[in-house]
Amino acid sequence: MTTSSLPPKHVDYGAEPEALWHSGTYADVVEELFREYEDSLPLCAILAVVNGCRHDLAGSPVGAMPELLERLARYRIDNLLHSSTESAAPHREP
Repeated sequence: MTTSSLPPKHVDYGAEPEALWHSGTYADVVEELFREYEDSLPLCAILAVVNGCRHDLAGSPVGAMPELLERLARYRIDNLLHSSTESAAPHREP
């Protein structure tokens, strides 16, 4: 049995957040959100939202990062789309 197949005994929590969880997870979140919102937002806008969320979630538990990142990014994208829809609608006076 090789020791490389065993999980690490020590995690450096002082390391950068992206170093603590697999970068493929980040790409998976971006890809999933792009598939869901590609008719409404360009990829560069989705990347900007996800990057901002990843920065804001720095220090969160590593194991929860993928789910937290996806949920926060989805929330912010929905708010972005909702606010742009409201601003595009004509304002009616009562």
